Amino acid sequence: MAVNVLKNWRVIGRSFARVSNTRSLHSEPVYELRTYSIHPKDFKDFIQLSAECMHLRTNHSKLIGYWISEIGGISDVVHIWEYDSLKHRAQVRQALGNDPNWLSKYISKIMPMLGRQDNALLKLTSKSNLVQTNSGGVYELCCTEKPLNDLSTSRGDAQLLGTFSSVIGSLSSSYQLWHHKSIDDIPNSAAAATYGSYCTRSRLLLPTPWSPMK
Repeated sequence: MAVNVLKNWRVIGRSFARVSNTRSLHSEPVYELRTYSIHPKDFKDFIQLSAECMHLRTNHSKLIGYWISEIGGISDVVHIWEYDSLKHRAQVRQALGNDPNWLSKYISKIMPMLGRQDNALLKLTSKSNLVQTNSGGVYELCCTEKPLNDLSTSRGDAQLLGTFSSVIGSLSSSYQLWHHKSIDDIPNSAAAATYGSYCTRSRLLLPTPWSPMK
């Protein structure tokens, strides 16, 4: 099992490298939103192993935030990674596929714990900067099909950390990352948002100990 995992990661890394060398890519930051569904029986072990080994992953690229989904998904983790460009992402993925510590100490161990993995490639809007001015509290990630230009930038006392458009994934979707000082502020904040009849999904997120956003 472990041998196959290591082999597959190296093949994936080489494939990303070939893609980056054959396509014309814009050199601008891109963000990858990853969502993992963990088998409930393995969730505690997954979190513990991630706490011990995540430094092996952040040695390769910048982690924006890593959260546990409290409402809107059970036994899910959500994380956002920043890359300088698509080419940079390809280089990171290739390096990860050749990192023996990352593969043997983490990837080979968590793969059996994963029920599902999803990801989307995002672009940050010009009005966002991902700067967090408050500590503590909780986070909310909203995914909506409402047009980007029509999204709210104010929701009561909530702090808007970033608005994203989807580049690869569900191309009709936009994402907003909010910070709330208190979990009890979310109902009032939600009431202030206007999504109309557009399909919208929200997740309440709690930061992990290793998340840069606390």
